[in-house]
Amino acid sequence: MDGGREPRAAGAGPAAGEVADPGAGGLAGGPLRKSMAVLEALAEAPGPLTLSELSRLVNQPKSTLHRHMRVLTDLGLAVRMESKSYELGTYLFQLASTSGPARLHSLGHTVTPYLIELFQLTHKIVSLGMLSGTRIQHVGTLYGQEHVRLATALRRPFPAHWSAAGKLLLAKAMRNPADFSDGAPAGTRRGAAGADSMRREFERIRRTGLSYARSRCVPELVELAAPVSLGRSGPMAAVVVGDTVHNRDLRSAGRALLDTVGAIEESLSAGTR
Repeated sequence: MDGGREPRAAGAGPAAGEVADPGAGGLAGGPLRKSMAVLEALAEAPGPLTLSELSRLVNQPKSTLHRHMRVLTDLGLAVRMESKSYELGTYLFQLASTSGPARLHSLGHTVTPYLIELFQLTHKIVSLGMLSGTRIQHVGTLYGQEHVRLATALRRPFPAHWSAAGKLLLAKAMRNPADFSDGAPAGTRRGAAGADSMRREFERIRRTGLSYARSRCVPELVELAAPVSLGRSGPMAAVVVGDTVHNRDLRSAGRALLDTVGAIEESLSAGTR
């Protein structure tokens, strides 16, 4: 424990003993460097991490790490699960969505009418997928009564390569498929096979402009995703149509999905003129 001290608010001055941080080689900003290492580990992890797992990954003592996690969770940068493990919070995603050349903070307001129309046409789960580091966040999700449980599961961010929307955005961003293969180490035969499989999937996505996949985060869900772009910039988001694996024929929704994306891009382009 930390002797009962309360976490300090963001922007507060350094506490005693934090001016020169021996864990950061005496460099200025040592505590911040440690926190950034933790956030990077959480962002790259395929699932929540325990304090012991984090301690090994970032090479920090559990006692020190416990203090960092109290501050990170207070600020919404990390989330403590009921299992006492941690995952990346949504604050960084929300912060990132307030900037950028296309003013992503207004994107949700712009696309909502189009998502509603797509939902009315398809009667399937409809959402907007946005990339936050290596995780995918679904926002503006629309669904009917029969899809409540699946749609609720989409509220949490999860590894991007576990979903159609995430794979699409990673592929369009030209990310290295070997980083998302979930296979054995790169030097092994299994690792090479996993990387090759992801590479072929990324190539297919770039060729067709669509991503179709069964969700690994929500195994009962299958998704079809198309990118929303603006001019020559890469995709800002993906419009997603989802259904249960028992009704996995989403081809009937493909045309409506592409029409919706086209209408959104036209509206965004008009707004930048």
